[in-house]
Amino acid sequence: MNDWTDAETRVERARDLYEKGRWVEAAAELRAAIEVNPNNADWFFNLALTLDAMEEYERACDAYRSALEIDAEDVETVNGLGVSLTRLGRHVEALEYFQRLERMDPNYEGSYCNRIITYTEMGQHDQAELMFYMARQVKDQCPACCYNIGNSFFARSLYEKAIGCWRQALSIAPEHPDANARIAEAHWAQGRFELARTHYLAELRIDPGNIETLLDLGELLTEMDQFQEAGEKFRRVLEQSPEHAGAHFCLGHLALKQDKLITAEDQFRLVLRLEPNYPGAHLKLGQILLRGGQTKHSVKHLLAELKTCGEDRETLQELGQLLIEARDTQRANHVLQRLVKLAPDDALAHHNLAVSFFLLRKMDEGIRHCRKAVQLQPKYPLALYNLALAHIQNGQLPRARCYVRRALTLSPLDEQILRLSRRLGLNGFWAGLRQRLKGAQGR
Repeated sequence: MNDWTDAETRVERARDLYEKGRWVEAAAELRAAIEVNPNNADWFFNLALTLDAMEEYERACDAYRSALEIDAEDVETVNGLGVSLTRLGRHVEALEYFQRLERMDPNYEGSYCNRIITYTEMGQHDQAELMFYMARQVKDQCPACCYNIGNSFFARSLYEKAIGCWRQALSIAPEHPDANARIAEAHWAQGRFELARTHYLAELRIDPGNIETLLDLGELLTEMDQFQEAGEKFRRVLEQSPEHAGAHFCLGHLALKQDKLITAEDQFRLVLRLEPNYPGAHLKLGQILLRGGQTKHSVKHLLAELKTCGEDRETLQELGQLLIEARDTQRANHVLQRLVKLAPDDALAHHNLAVSFFLLRKMDEGIRHCRKAVQLQPKYPLALYNLALAHIQNGQLPRARCYVRRALTLSPLDEQILRLSRRLGLNGFWAGLRQRLKGAQGR
């Protein structure tokens, strides 16, 4: 057997391996064939598809480009390169290739369909809709187009429109991947938990081993307090992938919700052994340790989370609150100032920042942010209560009474606010009495 025949045999073997999901071996066979004949565009294209399946998108792009150097007019290769660039978040480059594809073949529907994804990820939803209508001019009944534009509507919180698009995708292709799962997600976002569960189960009937769907359904069931069923879904994931950090994290969260702190701690420690920077694991472990009175160790984990969380607003919010509880007020203040810069219209962020300023005895700064919280969310009794306390501290009792009255209109049975109201009433009585006594002495 000569080298050329051997190369062809390797390519055939690679096809079989690809179909069986043995992508690493398939890629190795293709590379060996390409070494013999580096001028075959199809082999580079097949290597790119294999690398895409392995989620090695950067290398896939290199393989697509190598294919285009040999055959610059292959529409499938240009399209594949655009898709991989989108997956890498390199949207401007991706659009260049899709536009090139449109010039090569205006009737190639993929150039429009895939741009729906690219424009959606860029937040340019008008352009995404334009691509949807252009795609329909080429192919009226495309399930992928319906699915993709549904994602655009979902990103804008237009949940009913999104559901309608995904249902349309299923009417064309009843087993379209992820369509039921996305419908479930839209129902979940609207608080329709039972409908969400129904659609997750429909997705699992199509793809019983889908790990992402199992995890999502487990998280939904956790939120529904269906703890036993939730745990069963997470354990099904671990049967397929025993070292799946996400499943262990979910089991830890589930145990935490049930106040099984030792079990939760064990799960989160396991997560960090599997993936040292797994998002949220240090935070949850810090939360558990803080509840157990291990403040020093808790803060260590909270700071580890802070190093890797980037600009995740929800994580920064939780970190700020937990650092306040841990009495690490200065760091809490820095975290919350960072959050307010990222989310200037977040009332809770301003309120928590105000609390940190109050604890640092920076009353004027605290009052400024507390007022901002009330501006953003007028029905915010806790912020009004803290404003009252701050004004008492500054000796401004009339203003304090004003804030307490506003807080009481919102929460008339809140014992904490009622106590402060009674305290201010007594302050007012003694102040009036002293004034009357001074007046009597003057006479």
